[in-house]
Amino acid sequence: MGAPSISGEQFQPAIAGFFCQRCEDDNTAPPGETPGGFPASLKSVRIMCAEKVDSGLIRQAFENGADGILICGCLIGKCQTLDGNAEVLDHIHKTHMVLKEMDIIPGRLRQEWICASGGERVRNVVIEFTKQIRAMGPLNFRTQDTFQEHA
Repeated sequence: MGAPSISGEQFQPAIAGFFCQRCEDDNTAPPGETPGGFPASLKSVRIMCAEKVDSGLIRQAFENGADGILICGCLIGKCQTLDGNAEVLDHIHKTHMVLKEMDIIPGRLRQEWICASGGERVRNVVIEFTKQIRAMGPLNFRTQDTFQEHA
């Protein structure tokens, strides 16, 4: 992701935000663009379904420079795939074990049952998570330095 950007003394984290493109009325910005009013820290990635975000993809995002990862899945009962919500929870559980092996604290990964088109609620989640990651400081686990350039 390149060196952490610092404005004055404030660290600007890089957050990979995975947004389900199947959510009803989804109008998330295309990958690489920041949805209106969201912190520049968010690198929005549209995915077919939040269940596709598995531990391998999460690990790859961290290895490529993400300081935090936000997974936004459909509201409970609104997922268009039969077991989408349950799959997301299973992936999150497995990922916490992988993060432990990587010495990455679980607070750098956040899951929300929220559609990307949720407007102010999504914006508030992104702002809050950005503050949380900023308080943790940069993630010094990097094997590659490409996330920001390709997000």
